[in-house]
Amino acid sequence: MFYGGAPLGHLQAVRLNFLSYPDDLGVMVQPRARKRSRALRQLAIEARKARGFGKPLAAALMQGLARVLPRAPQLFETIENWPCDLASDGVIFRLNAGLHALALAGRAKGLEPLYGVDGPPRMVPPAALDRALVQVLNDEAEPLFDWLSHPTQTNEVARVAGLVAALLELGRSGQMPCEVLELGASAGLNLNLMHYAFDLGGQPVCAMRSTVRLAPAWRGRAVAAGPLAITQARGVDLHPLDVTDPADRQSLEAYVWPGETARSARLAAAIGIARAHPPLVEPGLASAWLLRRFAAPQSAGVRRVVFHSMVLQYANPAERAAIDTAFALAAANAQADRPLARVAIEWRADRTAVELRIAEWDGGARQGEARLAATCHPYGEWIDWHGLA
Repeated sequence: MFYGGAPLGHLQAVRLNFLSYPDDLGVMVQPRARKRSRALRQLAIEARKARGFGKPLAAALMQGLARVLPRAPQLFETIENWPCDLASDGVIFRLNAGLHALALAGRAKGLEPLYGVDGPPRMVPPAALDRALVQVLNDEAEPLFDWLSHPTQTNEVARVAGLVAALLELGRSGQMPCEVLELGASAGLNLNLMHYAFDLGGQPVCAMRSTVRLAPAWRGRAVAAGPLAITQARGVDLHPLDVTDPADRQSLEAYVWPGETARSARLAAAIGIARAHPPLVEPGLASAWLLRRFAAPQSAGVRRVVFHSMVLQYANPAERAAIDTAFALAAANAQADRPLARVAIEWRADRTAVELRIAEWDGGARQGEARLAATCHPYGEWIDWHGLA
């Protein structure tokens, strides 16, 4: 997804006036930076999250960055003085992507083992990791600035299992084929959901012989049973990625955390399917695109479903309000035989959990209340399903 974030101009303008001294590598370090640094605090938060999600290599990377980032003053001061929220803008994700891309290009000596460039991913001893990070953060500052200047562009297909479960749940109130519209679709990999195999708590769905098999650890209630039919699927993104472009494919791979070989393999398989079945992703602003899509005729007996996952944190308040307005306008035209639904997989406001919420409009009893249907792993590894019944 590519959706907003701090403007590029801020990155070159942000600079600190240092009262500093040289470390043993001759790099200037701000005194007491660790005690008051928001950048290092965010790295510590992300390291704790990674450990909690069972990602030891990602946690080790962020712990290493927390130890040495002040020894790369240009990058440190830029992140430290970031004009927006570090977590909401995914700044640490951007930095990881830059480091991963450099490792894949052979320009991050010492980090290759962590990212599995030269074999299975493996831990790097802390002292060696620190040396490698200091070297690459200073030697490759310019390309890393470039990665920081662009919002995250992940396209995690595992999250689409939540959409499939939601579509089945919507079918409880009346089986209908669905028209799927995705906001922040990136390369459009989620739009190929009918070409993927799903195992939702033991229930098989869609193309069971697919090379992309999504089987999140299932908790809670059983998913609704029933057929699933998609009449069309299309999406929007500010800057869609093209899976036929090698640079765009590398960008998607770069956003994978170190050690996540299964995720990398799943991404590669989904890209292969997308090259055989090109998804339809249009460039543009989500709110304006939604208004155009909502203005298009909706066939009788078809449910129109808008889906977005981990997108709203990158949209500014005005854009989020404009998206809500588009739904409010479309809701006035919703009917029992032409219902509208919104499926959102987004961080809770306090960022302590990822929630899957479903809202429905049908011209009758369903008037758009966003009901909690599940809590999820941020990358779709597990789903705790509550349903709506």
